[in-house]
Amino acid sequence: MAGERRMDPISWTGLMKERYEALGFPPYQWSVYDDAPLTPLTRPLAQCAVTMLTSGGVSLKAAPGFDPYARNDFRVDAFERDCPSDGFKIDDSYYPHDDAEQDINCIFAIDRLREMARAGEIGSVTPRLWSGFMGRTYMRSKLMEEVVPAFVQQLKADGTDVFVGVPACPLDQQTIALVCRVVEQAGIPTVCITTARDIVELVKPPRALFVNAPMGNNFGRPGDAATQAQILREALHLVATVSVGGTVVDASFAWPEPFVPRMSETTREKQLVK
Repeated sequence: MAGERRMDPISWTGLMKERYEALGFPPYQWSVYDDAPLTPLTRPLAQCAVTMLTSGGVSLKAAPGFDPYARNDFRVDAFERDCPSDGFKIDDSYYPHDDAEQDINCIFAIDRLREMARAGEIGSVTPRLWSGFMGRTYMRSKLMEEVVPAFVQQLKADGTDVFVGVPACPLDQQTIALVCRVVEQAGIPTVCITTARDIVELVKPPRALFVNAPMGNNFGRPGDAATQAQILREALHLVATVSVGGTVVDASFAWPEPFVPRMSETTREKQLVK
């Protein structure tokens, strides 16, 4: 909003460095790229089938939950596109999800996506929506060379034209950015909706919308459907307009008051060697 004083983006890489040093571990080695793949959108968004994936430990209430302390867990759950948004639970110790438990659209804006399809802003929602790649992923080579290429085949089977990735915890920001890179290289345009600008600037997903908000609030506050829709709309606009891979754009929304980053106290593992 005009006149609104924005909080400076949090240095998540700096916080992770401090955390590892405090535990006596060597510095965490982030994935760093000099450039990014870019697959141009070949049709208007109003004709595109759009899918979304959250890494926020979201599963159906009737299904087994995710391991809240997951490491190298490549599980990916698929949901029918018309699944009710109140039918989910969250199991993830690595980010605060109090708001998302009130309104899943804070981290997985499927209601807003379906509304955009009904309004004709996008062509359709793909037959399946996704949750996965949560927790701490250290086996990045396996992720990019084996796991994501297999996932891409499922996206293509659904006729996916656009992939929206929504990371949750600090390391998820890296993981989902890497997922976006592989999906993009396979020919599907992507956008990452991130709350950690410094991390995605290192990894360089093809396109990223930075939301200056607490992790777990990628789409804003619970119950604020207008803001959730606007954030999603801005992210999809990047898919249609970005011409340089690795572009990161600030969302028009920013958290209205200063917030303190919350990091899990459960990390006691050394960085695994790829």
